Amino acid sequence: MASSSSTSIRNYTFQVFLSFRGEDTRYTFTDRLFENLDRMGINTFRDDQLERGEEIRSELLKTIEESRISIVVFSKTYAHSKWCLDELAKIMQCREELDQIVLPVFYHVDPSDVRKQTGSFREAFSIHVGNVAEKKMRRWRDSLTEASNLSCFHVNDGYESKHIEEIINDISKRLNPKLLHIDDNMVGLDFSLEKLISLLSTHSNNILVVGIYGIGGIGKTTIAKIVYNKIQSEYVGASFLQDVRERYKKGHQLQLQQQLLGDIVGKDIL
Repeated sequence: MASSSSTSIRNYTFQVFLSFRGEDTRYTFTDRLFENLDRMGINTFRDDQLERGEEIRSELLKTIEESRISIVVFSKTYAHSKWCLDELAKIMQCREELDQIVLPVFYHVDPSDVRKQTGSFREAFSIHVGNVAEKKMRRWRDSLTEASNLSCFHVNDGYESKHIEEIINDISKRLNPKLLHIDDNMVGLDFSLEKLISLLSTHSNNILVVGIYGIGGIGKTTIAKIVYNKIQSEYVGASFLQDVRERYKKGHQLQLQQQLLGDIVGKDIL
């Protein structure tokens, strides 16, 4: 198996898809976020570019599928919109099936209200009861809960420009990752890769340590590199430290620390 089979490259129409409740943030936070993304040359789709109706259109579903990253701006009346909830359900489906990156932004809302559908989100669902099929309601609830457990941004206090700058920097790192070189002549690593990725795919905020062991020359480092290339964009910072034991024995502790910190913050540490 060649490494390309495990790190498949898709062609995206948009780098970022913005999902938001227009009544809450169209002319404020979301507009400034869109302008800054555009200024940075990040090809972004703002979901008010399509004519809205009662049901979400296939054209918009296709646009979500063709986006690398989705930013979901959860605001007070986000869940009041069936359109927004349908968008979110599709976004979470693309995360599961197409490895789309999903970045929630909690705009003056408590993440626990989104996760548990309390507060204004409970109010929204009370309106939908009786007007929406129970199966669809369950899908909306599951999508809200899953999205609220992802690494996210909180916009409550302080200057919104600072929050937007933080979001832009994070997206830039995810769109332009430093990929490790992988040899093309690998054979028989499918099972090990699938097993390792499944261990790392818990979608939990807890610290996780996974060890790879075996005799020399069987592809441990190669497997680690492939997995690193595949998942690094899901994190704000990432570092691949190779040959740590040998470098430590040679007294290169400072260089290891500098590489680790430099990779995470995105600049050289002297």
